[in-house]
Amino acid sequence: MANLFLRSPRTFEGIGTSGWNSAKLTLVVNSVTVYTLIKNRITADAVNFEISELVRDYLDLTYTGSVNAASQSVEVSVSVSIYEGLDGTGTFQSVVNYPLLGVDAYGYFEEGANPTTTRGYMQSNDVIYNLKDKALRIPVDVNNSTQWNAYENGVQFEGAAISSNTSQTFNYLTVSSNADELRITTTDGVKTIKIITIEECRFKPHKISFVNRWGAIQDLYFFKKSIDKISTTKDSFKNSTVTTGGAYSTYKHPNKDFNVQSIKSITLNSGFVSEDYNAPMQELMQSEQVWMEVDNVTTPMNVTDSTLTFKTSANDKLVDYKIDLRYAFDTINNMR
Repeated sequence: MANLFLRSPRTFEGIGTSGWNSAKLTLVVNSVTVYTLIKNRITADAVNFEISELVRDYLDLTYTGSVNAASQSVEVSVSVSIYEGLDGTGTFQSVVNYPLLGVDAYGYFEEGANPTTTRGYMQSNDVIYNLKDKALRIPVDVNNSTQWNAYENGVQFEGAAISSNTSQTFNYLTVSSNADELRITTTDGVKTIKIITIEECRFKPHKISFVNRWGAIQDLYFFKKSIDKISTTKDSFKNSTVTTGGAYSTYKHPNKDFNVQSIKSITLNSGFVSEDYNAPMQELMQSEQVWMEVDNVTTPMNVTDSTLTFKTSANDKLVDYKIDLRYAFDTINNMR
């Protein structure tokens, strides 16, 4: 079953034989009809329906530190019917049905309209840096992959078949921390991923999880120095502390602050990585949902950097990345 990329436009065309004058699109999400759209033919030979934004309203992607793969896609059924009369009336000509799975993915401009993929491995980087003694979490498209195997020093030591599922797109492989190579059998052939294990002794590693361009939750470790910051906002007013006879207390505030709020932020450094990390760093910058995990505590974050300079070994010799993130909530609890 094909994936419907919900962050890029997806257009369906209604076209009939001679004498047709209208088309009707019926949109079903998770077995419930949510929209019926009708367009009349004007002068063109076809009418177009764009549905990505309509479907995305029904995608409730959740993440709590553990992935909920079932929440990361929605079942979508699109049917386009052609009528000889205006406004979906008159003699019925034909109907075309499209079963799809909607995911929070997007294509790039250079890839053209209506992006799709038969990709089984749902990350863009073929080199992964993992923290020592931590199992890897790898997203796959269960409908475009069939098998995975992990290797250490060229010897296979674990693996399993991947079962397809017509009601969801993703599943997550749990790969042992001693793996140095992963091979995934996909629709497009065998995908080989190199795994580099890092043992960081000086700095506390931070794991960033984010929704990547394929709509999957992807993990990236930042191994080196981190810098924590806090910024505040406040209002103030002149406060009279004068009492009878012009006396006043030297312990009260003539200049009074109120509505004090604060928000924390953090700067992370990746350490030296492969230039293969250009793609996931770009996707992290473009992600609308980001989390940070430290000491097994998962926190929602917002990326505050607005620019990213791509690095290569030819230009920069050693590739490393710094990124600024802000906690996605005020430090003082003001939830009402």
